[in-house]
Amino acid sequence: MKNKVIIPIFIVLFLAAAIPWPFTAASGNYLFGWLPRPLAYWWILMAVNLVFVLLVSRHFVKTSKDEEDEE
Repeated sequence: MKNKVIIPIFIVLFLAAAIPWPFTAASGNYLFGWLPRPLAYWWILMAVNLVFVLLVSRHFVKTSKDEEDEE
């Protein structure tokens, strides 16, 4: 993952969490009869954020190990 790619992905994920979408304002609709749609959206967003953080951390660890091996 290139460092130039990390910042736009972070901005997109931040805006997805920061912008108040119309379907997150009201919890009238339920998924599976018990899960409010806004809660499902936040859970999915947090899972995507976790994957993003883990991938970025893995990338930085890998590049730091590569830099240590070169020295």
